[in-house]
Amino acid sequence: MNIVRSADEMRGTLDYIASLPKPVILGFTGVPPDDIMREAVKLSDTIIDLDMPRDNVPLAKAEDVVPSICCATLRTITANTLLLKSLDWIVFSSGIDKCDGGRFIAEMLKKSLDIPVVMTENLNMEKAGNPICESDLPLLEKFNRIVNGVVVPDTRPVNKCEPQFGFWGVPPNDFSILELFPPQTHVFGWARCMENRTPADVSLEEYVNPDIPTIFFAQAFCPKNILAYSLARRYNGLYVEVDNRVDRSIKAKIEAFLWLSHNNRHPR
Repeated sequence: MNIVRSADEMRGTLDYIASLPKPVILGFTGVPPDDIMREAVKLSDTIIDLDMPRDNVPLAKAEDVVPSICCATLRTITANTLLLKSLDWIVFSSGIDKCDGGRFIAEMLKKSLDIPVVMTENLNMEKAGNPICESDLPLLEKFNRIVNGVVVPDTRPVNKCEPQFGFWGVPPNDFSILELFPPQTHVFGWARCMENRTPADVSLEEYVNPDIPTIFFAQAFCPKNILAYSLARRYNGLYVEVDNRVDRSIKAKIEAFLWLSHNNRHPR
């Protein structure tokens, strides 16, 4: 298993991609090292985030290859990779900055696809900061900017806000959950590590503001449930586990938690 941590370690692959006829289509997962991502973006005409669900790609397709007990994110990556036939190469986060499941899937795809699959690990600990996570943007917009910022960092100015609530976790497979929260919601967990460009920083991933009510979210079957469950108990937050789509009962539970937390802090 060959995992690369810098662009210099994959020079042969980069030279090969540079020789391909245009247009070149890149698929990527996670938060690859910055120098690798810069080189990949330069060489590619279209860039597809394989972590993100696509309307024309059924999640069930992944079960041709991986069991249904994989988390929705890993099933999404697998289904996207199998059905997007136009991909020319993949940069796949495969180390401690992603997860064991990601590493196993990357290895499987590397053996079965006829395109380069570059397995990367991002151990960067130089902090880029978290202005988006602490801004007054709607939570859905926060996550869109964080996710899209993996390709090109989002440097647009934002206004910092005093938080009313916290959302801890990874970018959910179903972004509709984010619409339940007010703009004054700060982002914690691995999503915060994404913006900070330090996806392997466990100390930052564990950080939350203990003074605000926080939802601790994880995809079903993801090992991050261990951390989400533990932190929710430590900080008296709400632990939420979702497999793929957010149903009405989960939404009602979150809405009740937000309403009760707000009224307990601001009694009439």
